[in-house]
Amino acid sequence: MKKIYVVGLLVVLPLMIFAQGDANKLVDRGDKYFKIKNYTEALSTYLEAEKAGATSKELSYAIAKCYKEQNDINQRIKSIPYFENAEGLDPKPRDFYLDMGETYHEDDQVKEAMAAFQQHKKAIDPRDKASLRKIDRNIQISKNAQTLLSQTRDFKVKLVGGQINTEYTEYNPVVSADESVIAYTALRPNTGKTRAGEKFIEEIFVVYNASGILSIPQKVTVRSNYNAGTAGMSSDGQQMMIFIGGANGTGNLYTIDKQGDSWTAPTTMGTPINNLNYLESTASITPDGKVIYFASDRKGGYGGLDIYKSEKNEEGNWGKPVNLGSKVNTKYNEDAPFIHPDQRLLFFTSEGHNTIGGRDIFKTQVIKGSWIKPMNMGYPINTTANDNYFTLTADGRKGYFSSDRKGGLGGQDIYTLDMPEDAGTIPLTMLKGKILDAGTNKPLNTKIYMIDNDTNKKLDFVYHPDPETGSYLIIVPPNKNYDMIIESEGFLPYTLNIDIPNQTYFYELYQQIYLKTITQFDVIVGQQVEIKNAFYDTHEDRVNEQRKDHEAGLVQNDSIDMYDLMNDLIAADDQGGIDYLLELIEHTSAADEIDFEKIESDKLQAAKRIYYYDESDESKFEKKVIDGETILSLPTMYVTEEAKRQRNQSKTQPAVDPAIFSKVVKIYFSAGQSHLDPKYSASLNQVLNVLKANDGLGVEISGFASSDGDEDENIQLSNERAKNVLAFLNTQGIVRRRVIAKGYGETKDTSSSSEEDRRVEVKIVAL
Repeated sequence: MKKIYVVGLLVVLPLMIFAQGDANKLVDRGDKYFKIKNYTEALSTYLEAEKAGATSKELSYAIAKCYKEQNDINQRIKSIPYFENAEGLDPKPRDFYLDMGETYHEDDQVKEAMAAFQQHKKAIDPRDKASLRKIDRNIQISKNAQTLLSQTRDFKVKLVGGQINTEYTEYNPVVSADESVIAYTALRPNTGKTRAGEKFIEEIFVVYNASGILSIPQKVTVRSNYNAGTAGMSSDGQQMMIFIGGANGTGNLYTIDKQGDSWTAPTTMGTPINNLNYLESTASITPDGKVIYFASDRKGGYGGLDIYKSEKNEEGNWGKPVNLGSKVNTKYNEDAPFIHPDQRLLFFTSEGHNTIGGRDIFKTQVIKGSWIKPMNMGYPINTTANDNYFTLTADGRKGYFSSDRKGGLGGQDIYTLDMPEDAGTIPLTMLKGKILDAGTNKPLNTKIYMIDNDTNKKLDFVYHPDPETGSYLIIVPPNKNYDMIIESEGFLPYTLNIDIPNQTYFYELYQQIYLKTITQFDVIVGQQVEIKNAFYDTHEDRVNEQRKDHEAGLVQNDSIDMYDLMNDLIAADDQGGIDYLLELIEHTSAADEIDFEKIESDKLQAAKRIYYYDESDESKFEKKVIDGETILSLPTMYVTEEAKRQRNQSKTQPAVDPAIFSKVVKIYFSAGQSHLDPKYSASLNQVLNVLKANDGLGVEISGFASSDGDEDENIQLSNERAKNVLAFLNTQGIVRRRVIAKGYGETKDTSSSSEEDRRVEVKIVAL
């Protein structure tokens, strides 16, 4: 046995010596990478050396430092046990305890972080005031974290769904008020096609949200020699503000506009918002388009990036930017302002105030005309990592932000949070609608002028519905009365008066407007405007609808195993569950397609009005002066009153003998003639008597001609015959809105006589 032991030892010992030699070589190679600060390659080599048996406090420190310099926090916090193993190193590198403390802090070990910072402070020369201020700041931040981490707020934070987050960095989400459009900035490896010297470049991606199901991210192409990223978005999602970099760390703000699923080329926001010698990074515009908040490091601030505010003047130009002052801005960076649609709540990112680590998200609001002291949004929105770029949906229920916190996929990721019920509701109304051509069901090129009638018809904003979809989104405060002056291509301007309910919570108003031209004898003589308003109390009705939309999306997109779920329900004999699952399969989101025909009457306003251009009592134009420009509009339709009147009218409409609809008065004409023979006056007067006795009835006039001669001439002749009958009725007080008239040209019935072909038919119809 002893001989065997000795032989075994003689075999193992050379292997150990050989392995130790390899480990030392790996350490030496790692040291070379370390000296040139290639920490990624150094770390990989050091870990190989450690695996090969290398061990020392120097190696532990080198590995700790390499982990500390990684971009991913999940990697950085791996340095902690190595720092702890290297603590006996003598002498220690100058920033040993500073690095150790920062890593402890990122791992939420704030007590250990403060102890390490205190150790670092002891080694600082008392004359080095800058270093002392820095370490005191680190200690204070850890104290802030100790306080706020112990006061966890009831927020549910989770990674955003879809394919947005990756192993790389995604940040600065900008979101439309209804979450239908989500854009963000992403750092992606440089393919070498542009800016070849940069390892990563910024790109803008956009995602469309249908019923809670996110589309595949699409890159928005911005032609620039510098980085481009998201900066802000209008409430309706029709305009995105973007940042385009410049030389020497400068950069400015631009806008791009949505056109269907594409975006226009950038347009600079110009002076005084942009300053070519400085950096303007992010921005947020109020829903009425009158006020912009943006971040800039321009001269005259409090330090680093500050938040500024600019208002549009009467000429529609941006006024001189005003710094929000020392209540909001600090000597550190303040960035990413987001003004909520209620125009009172301002969220922003800051490295100052009582941050608990890196950048934190803060909230302030206007009280009696002044911004109050910003409040840290607390844990778990803010962590000891970097948390920034916050945006809140219009109803105040959901937030989006980006963070490089522990547990992410890599770098920064984009997160969402559901605000708790006690966080307060926001009393706004989000008006969503579409303007379509009733004949083609296609969108119309349209402008909408919103006039607040409580401010002497002062223009609030001009909205431009999406030209590809006809959709628009307008956010307004409660208890207001607005005139919507609408200019749609191919139609005369018209005005809809809208009442906004006096609610104390978020409200949604879905609107559908159909326009139709009224023709007689192929000539446009008027237009019909049909509007339907569907009111949703978001505080009650839409919360349930949104939950159902989300569940339906999961089922319809195979996010859950529908077959297993159905089998479980069948096994449990849960008929209610089976019925609900089947309902989800067929469900269509109310947010995408409102079925106005199925809405309860107490939630629906429906009104229709036909404007005939030749009726002076009906089409007397109203003059609307908007920013010095006069717009002639058809008479205002007061939707609330008109819907009520028409609803009551339909209930009280007197009964009519159905037999009158089957009677046809035939008027005959001589060959080639269109003159109305007086002998038909008696028959037409009978029709007039019925019309005058029943306001809800109209008349249909159809003109015909024989097949003799040219077809175009026959159509013209049939039109003239019908026109003369129409003129007779017009002179007796029957206006065009009660007449349906058309010439059909030559009669196709070969069995009819020539006299029968040369006729006009008149019959009573219901309007």
